Amino acid sequence: MEQARRGVTRDEGPRPRQLRTEQVRDKVLAAAGQLALEGGLAAATMEAIAARAGVSKRTLYKYWPSRGAVVLEGFMRSAASSWSLPENATVAESLEALVVAAVDLFTKTPAGPLMRSLVADAQSQDEIALAIRDQWLRPRRAVAADLIRKAIGTGEFRADLDVEVVLDLLFAPVYYRLLLGHESLDSQFAVTSVRHLVAGLSPR
Repeated sequence: MEQARRGVTRDEGPRPRQLRTEQVRDKVLAAAGQLALEGGLAAATMEAIAARAGVSKRTLYKYWPSRGAVVLEGFMRSAASSWSLPENATVAESLEALVVAAVDLFTKTPAGPLMRSLVADAQSQDEIALAIRDQWLRPRRAVAADLIRKAIGTGEFRADLDVEVVLDLLFAPVYYRLLLGHESLDSQFAVTSVRHLVAGLSPR
């Protein structure tokens, strides 16, 4: 009673309404990710996502501005393991693990065809282009950027590097082969690509 008069409340955890919101978001993102991986972007319509999640389309638009946004977030959640980093690894080893994980995701799951479809649609649909940048590229680049800055700070990489350019050089070869298919995309290519890059980043 005294605590209440003084405006002090106990931390009772998430309120029921907050829990319901989180549960709805979880169901929607799971549905969006599953549909996209099963049938590509065309299968992950707002109607199909709502039906599988057991919610209304109005609910979807309450939390996401577009189909691209919810599909990319659902896809990202399903691909969360590709962001995990090895323990006690050097920065070079961690960058290699990130790129290999991306290649494995694109070549060993339906994520590869899905990403090709998303990139194609992004050329004419601004909402999908924005979702790819915000929901997929930026988070992955942020993880790698932290590693690169760490290596610069410890002297593992040169101090004069442009981090944004290094990020492009790190990931671009994967998407180049994924989208054009002119050469095979596999883990050995990923390892070789990163090691060539790291050799140029290290102090001479």
